[in-house]
Amino acid sequence: MLLILLIIIFSSIAVVNLKGNLSPYYSTPFLHSSFVQEITCSNQGAHLLNQTTRMQIYNFITSNPGINFRRICSGLTLPIGVVQYHLAVLMKGGLISNRRDGRNKRYFEYKKFSSIEKKIISVLRHETAAKILAILHDDESASHGSLAQRLNISSQALTWQMKQLREEGLVTGRADGTTVNYSLDETHFDTIEQCIELTANSR
Repeated sequence: MLLILLIIIFSSIAVVNLKGNLSPYYSTPFLHSSFVQEITCSNQGAHLLNQTTRMQIYNFITSNPGINFRRICSGLTLPIGVVQYHLAVLMKGGLISNRRDGRNKRYFEYKKFSSIEKKIISVLRHETAAKILAILHDDESASHGSLAQRLNISSQALTWQMKQLREEGLVTGRADGTTVNYSLDETHFDTIEQCIELTANSR
């Protein structure tokens, strides 16, 4: 009996020592908190998109960045209340973001676009502003009078449009006598070009 007891004791000690030596290999690997959060958000996002209507709204936004609430409702023929609910869920789940544009909110896929890209895309969602940027992109510059004529709007209406675009930092104006010539701001030329291509087929 004593022999059996001694065997059990020594066996237990050996097992404890073995586990201690192997502990670095058997311990749970450390996960950085940001990595854990990323995994959690990813899993949560996948779960949120299991709902058909929500997935439909999410896909519509990713295909039409900068789309506003009214266009989401009309484009998908969904009731206002339904769209409001699912947008709130997508926002809370970190799948989409929005940007204020006057009285509108414009929606984007989360973290896909920089702040300047969001601003340019929002501007391009306005028909007249989009035409102005497209003309200045293609022609490099245009006078106030020629722009007004090509857009078929009054000189006063164009003045208002150009004031908005200049305040956004997208267009510059240079006076030449009594004529003002406009061109795209060189700082954002490439980004404007990319955004024009992106939104060309999704007004």
